[in-house]
Amino acid sequence: MRLKTSPVVLLITLTVLNLFITSSYSLALAASPEEEKSAEQKDTDSAEKKTDDTVKIKVTKKIDIAAPIDSFKQQQDDIEHYLTQEKIVPLLVGPDSYLTAINEQTTGVNKGVMVLIPDWQQSIATPNALNQLRKNMPQHGWTTITLHPPHQPSDYPSQVLTSEERDSKNTESLTKYSKKFADIMLAVIEKAKSYPGVIIIVAEGSHAALIVDVCQQGMVSSPSAMVMLSSYMPTLPENTKLAQQLAATDYPVFDLYLQRDHYLVVANAKVRKEIAKREMKVYYRQKQLNNRTTGYYPEETLTREIIGWLSSIGW
Repeated sequence: MRLKTSPVVLLITLTVLNLFITSSYSLALAASPEEEKSAEQKDTDSAEKKTDDTVKIKVTKKIDIAAPIDSFKQQQDDIEHYLTQEKIVPLLVGPDSYLTAINEQTTGVNKGVMVLIPDWQQSIATPNALNQLRKNMPQHGWTTITLHPPHQPSDYPSQVLTSEERDSKNTESLTKYSKKFADIMLAVIEKAKSYPGVIIIVAEGSHAALIVDVCQQGMVSSPSAMVMLSSYMPTLPENTKLAQQLAATDYPVFDLYLQRDHYLVVANAKVRKEIAKREMKVYYRQKQLNNRTTGYYPEETLTREIIGWLSSIGW
């Protein structure tokens, strides 16, 4: 039995069904981008939150930066690490420890001890002068004791505005440093007395001036002789004081400097020579050596000059 359905009704029914299906599909497609956008927004918000938390953690975290190691301590560590073939002997002066390198004479005749004092900031193996003496003098009968001296005072020379304040600050700094330096020299000389022969001091730069000062004040006993290498002080009053004290010394002094040297060395060497000549100082000799590299004494020349001078005064 066949159903009698009007074609018109059937067409209307199919049209309605088609519209319903098409509308549902369009709504589904329209909802999908919004859901994706909502998911992306959630991911973005989550990432930003994590970034903010990370920044907050980094900002609030305390960063500890270690202070740089003291340069004097660094030099001491280098001396003990690299000079393994040397006889390194520590000297305890009060609470502080200072290093010395001892090179004993290699001949049958022991002439004495040379105490070698580098300039401020220099080490035992400073190459500009004392290193060649430390290696060469034992072959000529001299035992060498090379000191690693304390560094230059941080507040000298003073940088204050007025000259009166600068002089006062400089005097205060040098007085304090000279006391410490004199105590160190007493320990070094006591060590030198354990070897036979005379004691000669060879000092560079400002330490040569300070040794003259502490000896003239009676803080340290005078050496048998002294060799000054490129001696000067950074300030004018101290250079004038050095020239006057040097002229009053009663031990032989060999005053050496270089053709290519610090400008204060050359200028103050002339002043020392003039005052020593005026005061008629006995056994004072000054000589300028030729060199190529500024501040560096030529190889072997320094050794020959000192040996020749010591021979001229009977050693």
